[in-house]
Amino acid sequence: MKRALVLFAHGARAQSWAAPFERLREQSQARLPGVQVTLAFLELMEPRLPDAVDLLVAEGVDDITVVPVFLGQ
Repeated sequence: MKRALVLFAHGARAQSWAAPFERLREQSQARLPGVQVTLAFLELMEPRLPDAVDLLVAEGVDDITVVPVFLGQ
């Protein structure tokens, strides 16, 4: 069974906004070596959630967990 974790964030116009989520993705990947960890966004950034899930399925992933990470100041 291939597993994946999708960290699902809101998205923003400024690309720099994704930096904390990239760090979270990297840290999560380090802690979950048997799981492919990726980011997806609700709007304004890529990949969008449906596209990220489609790509994982195309790669043979058959167990996908989506975790919302809607953070704010």
